[in-house]
Amino acid sequence: MAKFSAAAESFGYRRIETPAVENFEVLKAKAGSDVVNEIYYFKDKAGRELGLRFDMTVPTARVVSYRQDLPKPIRFYYTTKVWRYDEPQQGRYREFHQYGVELIGSSTTASDAEVLALSLISLQQAGAVDATAKVSDRRVIDRLLDRNGVPSRSRPGVLRALDKRGKISDEEIMKLIMDEGLSREAAHNLVAAASIDVPLPEAGNAIREAGAGDDLVNYHESLFHALDSYGVGKQIRLNLGIVRGLDYYTGFVFELFLKDYGLSVGGGGRYDDLIKIYSGQDVPATGFAIGVERVFLAMNSQASGNPVDYYVYAMDPSLMDIGIKLANSLRSRGFKVILDLGDKSLRSALDYASRLGSLKFVLIGKREVQQGLVRVRDMSLWQEEDVPLSKFMH
Repeated sequence: MAKFSAAAESFGYRRIETPAVENFEVLKAKAGSDVVNEIYYFKDKAGRELGLRFDMTVPTARVVSYRQDLPKPIRFYYTTKVWRYDEPQQGRYREFHQYGVELIGSSTTASDAEVLALSLISLQQAGAVDATAKVSDRRVIDRLLDRNGVPSRSRPGVLRALDKRGKISDEEIMKLIMDEGLSREAAHNLVAAASIDVPLPEAGNAIREAGAGDDLVNYHESLFHALDSYGVGKQIRLNLGIVRGLDYYTGFVFELFLKDYGLSVGGGGRYDDLIKIYSGQDVPATGFAIGVERVFLAMNSQASGNPVDYYVYAMDPSLMDIGIKLANSLRSRGFKVILDLGDKSLRSALDYASRLGSLKFVLIGKREVQQGLVRVRDMSLWQEEDVPLSKFMH
């Protein structure tokens, strides 16, 4: 945390802290429907609707809306706790720490470049090696939506669907888009565009092919040159599948990744309309937030070389002999394998495997074995698939 703070302060950012409890209307104003459902909501003794902050961008925007006298641009950073009513799993917690910055009062490309560069430099200074960023642009996505005839009422749902890319199959994403009233052709076009992934020097040509005009092409070319000057250009790619889950973004957006860790460790972008909700005045802004616990998990994984490749769990004592043979087979091929000893429930075993940093969780169940299968869960992506038992028994 101290290294994150030092990185932000070296760029001239000042620390801000806001109340943990906010007016619920303030929090939900531009959170997006998915995030609204994750806000811890309650009423106080006076019957006021309140909530715990789910990130720091919204409360910081609220503070700035009350302090229009502050000289702009304003540079704030924070290292603090936030809360989300989410399903606890590896890398997802209901209470966690965020480090981030908000650069408020500038609409320049240079401000976007500073924020993105600082996010990568912060990770590097904290000891997180091989940090990378994937950049997209909500304005490019909006023009894609225009070209494919997506009505305004359907856009939030379409964006939420595209934001699931990499978590569910493209066919499932297309179905979600068609559920918003779009044709299969339009859904296919949007998913194809979301698959664009090129080095940042090629961003201008890629977004031109996606239908962007000279204004956005010039913006992204200028952004690359600035990021290259910061020394981080080679760590960044244009990926139009990044749309971010919060509704307040208006321009460029990005997500941050560390090598061999399946989840993003942070992200951010431009949100020029958020402060206007609270102040009535147009105030451009850009920023990022990093999940501190995710960074620690990723760094521990890198440092330890992933101590456990497979955690093998037999659902019934009668299946333990299969578990032993499967584990031995994997060990003979050089994998690090833990065989559950039969004293944990499935939920406890999953939690234990997650804490150990296991990459895969192999579930041996009676029904699956009868079909010649075992169920394998990717512990970083939290996705499951049925795999032939014979694949493990060599």
